[in-house]
Amino acid sequence: MKKFYYKSYSWNLKNNDLVIDYNFAADDKYSFSPKLIFKNVTQEVVEKNKLVINNLVFNIGLVELLSYWKAFVTPEIIIECGNLDDYQLAWWKDLLLKGMGQFFYENNIDFTNENFVNFKSVDTFKNNFQKVNVTGDAILVPVGGGKDSSVTLEILNKNFKNVSAFFLNPSVASMKTADISEVNKVVVERYIDKKLFDLNKQGFPNGHTPFTALLSFTSVLAAILNNHKTVVFSNEQSSEEDNTKFLGQSINHQYSKTLDFENKFREYNQKYLSNVDYFSFLRPLYDLQITKIFSRFGKYFSVIRSCNVGQKENIWCGKCPKCLSTFILFHPFLKDKTIEVFGKNLLEDESLKPMLNSLISETEVKPFECVGTREELKFALGIGDKKILTSWNNKNNLPKEYEQLLKKYL
Repeated sequence: MKKFYYKSYSWNLKNNDLVIDYNFAADDKYSFSPKLIFKNVTQEVVEKNKLVINNLVFNIGLVELLSYWKAFVTPEIIIECGNLDDYQLAWWKDLLLKGMGQFFYENNIDFTNENFVNFKSVDTFKNNFQKVNVTGDAILVPVGGGKDSSVTLEILNKNFKNVSAFFLNPSVASMKTADISEVNKVVVERYIDKKLFDLNKQGFPNGHTPFTALLSFTSVLAAILNNHKTVVFSNEQSSEEDNTKFLGQSINHQYSKTLDFENKFREYNQKYLSNVDYFSFLRPLYDLQITKIFSRFGKYFSVIRSCNVGQKENIWCGKCPKCLSTFILFHPFLKDKTIEVFGKNLLEDESLKPMLNSLISETEVKPFECVGTREELKFALGIGDKKILTSWNNKNNLPKEYEQLLKKYL
């Protein structure tokens, strides 16, 4: 395969849902038609924002295509339905290379050549796009069903008016989190083309894509459609730690949760998309500090789930790095309640010892999951530095009032 094509996108309003269809192709042999549905959108909002919606829909497609490109890893990605300037061409290449590091590592793909991949757009295409200015004070919080977004939702909802929860394919846990905090819900459904799963079964390359980047673009469109001026994520300091090195490059499972991506997305958004303010509320803190705050919000203990293995059944599987990391972080603060949450003491499970070692060892590859840093997990196990509990990273994008608010809870 030589070329991957972003052929087209279309959107329309059906029964108060904004339905978006994409068309991607690899050479002339394979084509894919994924779909997104933004629930409960009014005709009035669509009429007012047609060019704005067009622009966001086009850009969301640029993230969505990564899930399909990875099956072919073509050196060229041809954008046939929109024009990208030089800044954008470089921006999207940068996201692909950094956001898909884990995929390259796990599939042993050398991505270090300058011409490994390039985005190209059709110059003759004239973009009829428009940036939007949203007014008001409403806040949109992406909620995944784990402790971090429940902390953000609880604190912001207690201290600000007009807070809503945003979901992309909501899980049972994420919906229950929003129910407990009694906020409005903004929902987007995502449908992956089943042909991609068929290719995976045939042995085409498969692996991790930068999901938080997709969440970032979709949340900005959701904010515009629902008149929310601010999008507040719950990405934390712990996401900065790399998992391993590969071909001299840092590989980070959580790249699109890092400050580097946040800064780049903020700039891209301001330049091409909207005036929606986008930042992460928990950026100054480590997972351990967030867990300490979370330990005061008992109403969420039995509801949250962040285990990817057990997400569909709404359980903690008790066998994966995410479960083990979360158990370790909870234990110093939730004490015996931790065992209630997980149904057993994971630290007594002998079969998890090698996994525990990979979570805290400097020499092993850190598991490719959203887990705590080696240092904070060591502290939670009683063998690390206390200083981590009083840490505050000044490299963040928090507006002053949000910063003061978070410090109060710390």
